[in-house]
Amino acid sequence: MQVLGGNTIMKLKLLVAVGAMASLSACASTYVGTPYTAPDVPVTRVAVADDALPENVIARQAASTMSNFGLIGGLIDAGVQASRKDAVNEALDTIGYTPEETLEALIVERFAGTGVTASVVEGPDREKREFLVEYPVGPAGTQAHFDLVIQQFGYMQAGGNAWRPAVLADVRMVDATTGATLLENRIALNWVDSPAGVIALSPNPAYAFANREDMVTNPQLLAEGIDDALATVVDAAIGLIR
Repeated sequence: MQVLGGNTIMKLKLLVAVGAMASLSACASTYVGTPYTAPDVPVTRVAVADDALPENVIARQAASTMSNFGLIGGLIDAGVQASRKDAVNEALDTIGYTPEETLEALIVERFAGTGVTASVVEGPDREKREFLVEYPVGPAGTQAHFDLVIQQFGYMQAGGNAWRPAVLADVRMVDATTGATLLENRIALNWVDSPAGVIALSPNPAYAFANREDMVTNPQLLAEGIDDALATVVDAAIGLIR
């Protein structure tokens, strides 16, 4: 049996406490978004904020059995969750998975399909998974800033079912001239503890894994499932701009 050091135990306790607080907060709150308010002149050019994705994907088992057995069970659960997350990210590293580049190209492509020219603008890296406070200057003619912040993305399992893609994202669109918020909303794909009021999306059943072993031994399919989920979220986000 592996003996955990004091620092490790403290970190695991923190993970358990934070997870519990987040879950309680999500259950108790209702999210209220800001529907799109079209400016007087139709938006045809947008600047897209970069650094949309966190560094690593998740592999989260929601409401696992061990988490119901007090502090010790919670510590074991946190350790298992962390180990699974590391294994999934290592598997994706073997194929050189770069979701940020794919996501940015996808946003530009989807905007083009609606007649809007989008340009990705490099800005400050996000210290937290939050909207930017100030947006860098976009290309000439930019009318609005599009800010899609992926809070977490990867795979989630709930209720003993298969592992499926999951994404939690916030989206905002800001008038480049006035700074007014034209749109703000939250999108949750296969997210079991998101607050009421968010835009809820279902995962693609084509990307389902029975267990951790299936995930780590199929990194290409694993990546395709994440890309498909991100594309679904992007489509939903851009679809709000009407």
